Amino acid sequence: MIRIEKAIDPQTEERYSCVFDRETCLPVEPIQRYLNYCRKRQLAANTVMTYAYRLSDFWHWLEYKSLNWQDVGLNELADFVNWYLLGGEVEVISEEVREVVSKRSPRTVNQAVTAIQGMYEFHAVEGRIDEKKFTKLAHGWGKRGGFLRGIVKSSPERRKRIKVKEPKIFPGCLKDEEVVKLADACYTYRDRLIVMLLRETGIRRGELLGLHLVDVGELDIKGRIRIVRRDNNPNGATAKGTEREIPILRNREEVQKTFQAYLLEEYPPEAEQQEHGMLFVNLDGRYVGKPMTSARLNSLFYQLKDRTGIEAHPHLFRHTFATRMLQSGYMDEYIQQLLGHKSIATTKDIYSHVLDEMSLDAYLLGEEEE
Repeated sequence: MIRIEKAIDPQTEERYSCVFDRETCLPVEPIQRYLNYCRKRQLAANTVMTYAYRLSDFWHWLEYKSLNWQDVGLNELADFVNWYLLGGEVEVISEEVREVVSKRSPRTVNQAVTAIQGMYEFHAVEGRIDEKKFTKLAHGWGKRGGFLRGIVKSSPERRKRIKVKEPKIFPGCLKDEEVVKLADACYTYRDRLIVMLLRETGIRRGELLGLHLVDVGELDIKGRIRIVRRDNNPNGATAKGTEREIPILRNREEVQKTFQAYLLEEYPPEAEQQEHGMLFVNLDGRYVGKPMTSARLNSLFYQLKDRTGIEAHPHLFRHTFATRMLQSGYMDEYIQQLLGHKSIATTKDIYSHVLDEMSLDAYLLGEEEE
């Protein structure tokens, strides 16, 4: 059996995930090497932690089946997916029963498959497993289509061979009046600024909490903020997406006024003395001046729910921002850039319902004009 522990790098004081064998008290080398590689690639800490848990589950299955990790093939990976969907209790199921008895969501299972395939790809490159065997395990080969066919001489694109179909669930959007109500229910300029920045920029939770004062240096003049990837924020916040500059396109003056009021009237001198340079900090209590944490951000939205009856969270603002941008006619590629998605496919997949709705509206409008 294995366990996951949090360790601290003595040089950087960075917290990271370690996967240990309970019997030997030593790291599970294949998993730990891959997690260390993910850290060097500057993947978000939460992503690395998720990979650690998923790979630990995979290792538990290997022990249960008495398999060596280097001997896993496509059939074994398919068996693991079935076992994992059912919470590790039933091995063989029929397709008809799968949806009824599944104890893990398709998203969770696909996260595990992604982590497993990433680990095998890493070790194949490092020469610890046979690359040809890995290719058969993790990827199928597809032909390039469209105008690239016959032009591009590079090898065909690789595609995942095993993936569980995920139902598309859109979490919804906040109405403009709900956002106003939430902002008005804030007791401090800091909290109001948080609500406004989430709505007007669509940034992620980690990107919001990871903002430094230098990242908002142009907010006063140009109405822009910068998203910078750092792995040493004292509150553990990390930027998951690409580094980018985001303009405030709506309600700019109101955001700027709130920003100025927060810095001039509320930003505590203790924060300046600590010299961490973070934008969002605790305003009172024993931790005054320390960077705001994810738990404190959650607490803020619990309080706002009690005051307004509106259930909101940072990612809901992100969906609201992207949906409104699409509905306003901004190009997909520009929205991809603002959201920090590495691929336009991600943007189109998440917001396909909006694009489909817009296409239908455009068709109906054309019919009316004719």
